[in-house]
Amino acid sequence: MKKNTKKIRRRKKKKTKINIKVIIAVCSFLFSGLMILGSTYAWFVSEDSESNHFVGSRLSAQIVEEFEPEVEWQPGETIKKVIQVKNVGNMPAFVRISLYEYLLTFKVDTVDQTGNGNLARSPKELLPAVDQKKTDTWQPAATDGGTYFYNGQFFIAQKAIVPDMDTGIEMYKFKDSSRVKTDLRWFQIAFPDNVYDLAPPSGTKEYWLYKDGFFYYSELLQPNEVSLPVVKSVVLNTSAPNKFKGSLYQLNPVMDAHDSTKALLSTWNIGSSGDLYDLYYDRLSE
Repeated sequence: MKKNTKKIRRRKKKKTKINIKVIIAVCSFLFSGLMILGSTYAWFVSEDSESNHFVGSRLSAQIVEEFEPEVEWQPGETIKKVIQVKNVGNMPAFVRISLYEYLLTFKVDTVDQTGNGNLARSPKELLPAVDQKKTDTWQPAATDGGTYFYNGQFFIAQKAIVPDMDTGIEMYKFKDSSRVKTDLRWFQIAFPDNVYDLAPPSGTKEYWLYKDGFFYYSELLQPNEVSLPVVKSVVLNTSAPNKFKGSLYQLNPVMDAHDSTKALLSTWNIGSSGDLYDLYYDRLSE
């Protein structure tokens, strides 16, 4: 009977040791997962990103940006990106802005299972290569596994989101529910209180009114006058997964300027009714 009791005790001790090992293994796995999430960062880049279009021979306006790019953009960190328009011409102008988002992610090396989530690297350049300043190189590189050279190393492109500006429909959509289904959902654009998607209360001045991909400024900008901001910052979501480590993100504004003639209604496809029509019609000349 004593021998049987000793055997049972030995089995319990052995089972206890096994359980402890399992618990340690699970905890180690969870801890390494936390390390991966904690190491996430992205690069917010901007280079020659503004685009200006004019209707009217003497019009001249330009996008004014206050931008603080971050080489290692951590989750939860806010990057200042103030976008305004200045009338640098000699005659008044109405303006509108559209926004285009670009994203390029890179392969993450998870083979070593250490939890560091480092980006996969290539010993040499692979074509087509990524040019950070030229977003038209991002998609070809992602499709064919091209590399991006940074800080003496070659990182391998994996996935790109590059809008086609020629379609006129792939710009950022304000309060668009379909955006949450894309990787862009982790990049949260912050708008000031003067941006509306419906006409504000009567008497409201100096605001942006959004419709179908465009933000329209309420005021006729006089020479040397600067609009209020349409964008103020961008935040990388605190829950951004590790696949965005090292990703390149770019937010490009495109500006249209038009003189105060009724041709604006047809040029900007405003139509003959609605909030935008009411905003502009009484201030337009023949």
